[in-house]
Amino acid sequence: MQISNTMIKFILTITIPLFLANCGGGGGSDGGSADSGSAAAPGTAPGAAPGSSATTDPKYSYEYEGLKMYAQNMSADAYQLASLNDSEFNALNSSQREVVADKLLSTLYFGMPRTQVKSLIDSGNFISTIQTMITGKKNDLEKIESRLNDSDYEDDSAEFSFSSWPTGTAEVSRILARFYAMEYLDKHYVDYWSAYVLSSTIMFSPAYELASSHAPNIDRVYGALVRNFREEVTAKYATFLHMISDDNWRRFRSPEDNGREMMEIYLMDFDDTHVPVAGQALKNWKLDRDNDTLVIGLDENTKSLQLFGATITDGFDFYRELAKSPDFNKGVTGRLVEVYFPTFSPTWKSSIVDAIISSDPKTWQDILLQIVFSKTYLLHSDKPKSAEELFYSLSRKIHFEHRRGFFSDFARSLAEMNQASMKYKLGKYTEVPLDTQSFITYHKFIREKVLIRDKNEWSGGWVPEVLIKDELFEGISSYEYQQILDTLIDHLFLSTIARTASSEEKNLFRKHMLQDDGTYSRYFELFNTDDNPLSGRIRASITIMDYISRLSQTYRFEKVQ
Repeated sequence: MQISNTMIKFILTITIPLFLANCGGGGGSDGGSADSGSAAAPGTAPGAAPGSSATTDPKYSYEYEGLKMYAQNMSADAYQLASLNDSEFNALNSSQREVVADKLLSTLYFGMPRTQVKSLIDSGNFISTIQTMITGKKNDLEKIESRLNDSDYEDDSAEFSFSSWPTGTAEVSRILARFYAMEYLDKHYVDYWSAYVLSSTIMFSPAYELASSHAPNIDRVYGALVRNFREEVTAKYATFLHMISDDNWRRFRSPEDNGREMMEIYLMDFDDTHVPVAGQALKNWKLDRDNDTLVIGLDENTKSLQLFGATITDGFDFYRELAKSPDFNKGVTGRLVEVYFPTFSPTWKSSIVDAIISSDPKTWQDILLQIVFSKTYLLHSDKPKSAEELFYSLSRKIHFEHRRGFFSDFARSLAEMNQASMKYKLGKYTEVPLDTQSFITYHKFIREKVLIRDKNEWSGGWVPEVLIKDELFEGISSYEYQQILDTLIDHLFLSTIARTASSEEKNLFRKHMLQDDGTYSRYFELFNTDDNPLSGRIRASITIMDYISRLSQTYRFEKVQ
């Protein structure tokens, strides 16, 4: 029998036997139906929806005292929070389709050039195409890591420079750069995205701001989550492994504190009477303050305790039964619903949670992707974009090319925006901070580092030869000055905020860039023959981008219906 790396780690960590589930398909493994209320197709793995790829891999039957270890992601047609399908997407008007397509890709930290996204929308299969993309594996991970390894603070010829100041910047900036280096939206990309989202929440934050935590915790927590996704580890088992780790105990360092926080974070259990019970089960667990290392002593509890509707004795029992608790799926789903539906009423949020948990999710991506592809999110959610949702989308849409130290700047800027990755003890705020100071820093970064910066020999930025190339104006006479300008304006608006400019906005730019006789102002010659034939077009584009940087739509996902 082939054993995965995660299982080896588990065996070495707590030295307990693994049990195979009853092959006859008897009792449930973790308090929920493996088939989401319907019989699995012959050969379908436990946890996989009917119609998913058949497998006979025995790992899907592995359990630890009823805690299911592995499961395939469910298929989209098994979601109970209804997904937006191609027919419903195609029934939207053209403007709505643009907004929804951009919202879906941006939420996944991705974007596409204008011609590519238009082709996908026009195909009539936009939603299903994206769903297919994220199940395949197209990125060359070895090549990507090789690119990231081309980093040197002193060597100007290196592609990247990951600064170690302040603490945590080098680790975070490499993670940020990896999204940029990945060419395709595929399963690998979504695994990295999922791990990033989770490790930025209260559930898995490495919390490197704490004295007891350290920069390597960033890679330890994030890397463990990525490997969990690769190996198809269930959400409950992944959480169990995290809870028994040094990384978790560096954040919550005493038995009662750790027990209380785990119950509050994952179960939304705020019952103070449960805390002494947890503390008793964890009595021999502690963080060695001199070495910031988890120590599990031999003076373990031997008395039977009642918690989570189960009998527990020691810390391993406590964490295992917590993960198996019927309240686990509700608690963690509620945490993620707060991130993606911050403006919804408590009643509406509760109904979303109920719909998701009724699908009996087994993996983290069963929850995350069910949210992101849902009609409720794509059509009705209205929320600020995180800096990552905005930057990674923009960078691909406007053909942005980085300079060496860009991602170290990005990591530091996220902290100044109060959106720091993996830093805070309680994770990022569930809603993007929009207080004056935070937003000033956010706007300044997007405006100055991305939108109004064209790439040249001295700095990174968007590539004029690609973004504003002559082909945009094919079929238009060079004397149709206003039409050429309007085409450029709409191209940049669609490429950044997924809409065309209004008549008022076009008039604003016309007055600024055209003379009274309708020809170009000297500074904004869109076609000229000087040493840089694109210079006037670049200046016009920077002016338009500067305006776009000031629009609320740049920083918000807006509801469509």
